[in-house]
Amino acid sequence: TAYTIRKEISSDLKLDKVVGIGIRRILENRLKEFGNDAKKAFSNLDENPIWLNKEKGIAIKRVTISGINNAEALHDKRDKEGNLILDKNGKPQPVDFVNTGNNHHVAVYRKPVFDKDGNHAEDENGNKKYELEENVVSFYEAVSRRNLGLPVIDKAYKASEGWQFLFSMKQNEYFVFPRTEKVEKIDEETGEITEEEIVVFDPNDIDLLNPDNYKLISPNLFRVQKFSKLIYGNSVVREYVFRHHLETSIKNTSSVLKGITWIDFRSSKGLDKIVKVRVNHIGKIVSVGEY
Repeated sequence: TAYTIRKEISSDLKLDKVVGIGIRRILENRLKEFGNDAKKAFSNLDENPIWLNKEKGIAIKRVTISGINNAEALHDKRDKEGNLILDKNGKPQPVDFVNTGNNHHVAVYRKPVFDKDGNHAEDENGNKKYELEENVVSFYEAVSRRNLGLPVIDKAYKASEGWQFLFSMKQNEYFVFPRTEKVEKIDEETGEITEEEIVVFDPNDIDLLNPDNYKLISPNLFRVQKFSKLIYGNSVVREYVFRHHLETSIKNTSSVLKGITWIDFRSSKGLDKIVKVRVNHIGKIVSVGEY
């Protein structure tokens, strides 16, 4: 089922979503008149109306646009006593729709690496080898789990296969990142100069709850801006974008500012090095780890 909504004309209106070829063409012509500047074309509509029929004084202020097409109903309509309210055909009436395409959270797990014989592989130091794996949970699935009395975040996901839950990520949750710097290293015998990346800040080596450490923590404290799926040909890549906790813009992705005002991941590699924290309304870190 496709859904439509009414929306006021503004600079952020996506013309390709406007229902009705005639209305869309009028808006496209209006945009061309103003040099494709949407802010100028679709503002001050009281002083400079967009006419549907100028002779009759009919102006366009709101338009119908196409909405989501993957909505699912969570419940059936009921009265205050909890009894079903049927339609004229005697069928239940779905209510409380959600967009199944929206993500609620991503859960990050550590899973064992097995060798060709099915044994838990080890590294050269004899330590068990693990790799990270994510499970993205939609808003619809999260609500369904809650309605069934199940925890929204499944910490036991694939536990029978050795998976270990690390943490979950939702939009606007906070994480402290490690910081590295490149330093020059000189070989005393050959004089050869090479670059080496060293860790200058590790959130696991500092008391994150101590306000005296906030000066060290602040440059490395980021919040989750978004996580999405990118498609490159036949490959699908999960992207995680974080913004510095003091950054007000969400659009600047300058490579110069990467690591300062924003950070992104194109894989789960490195996610096990960050530390989740909970920040209260006055900016104080009140807990460390999953909450």
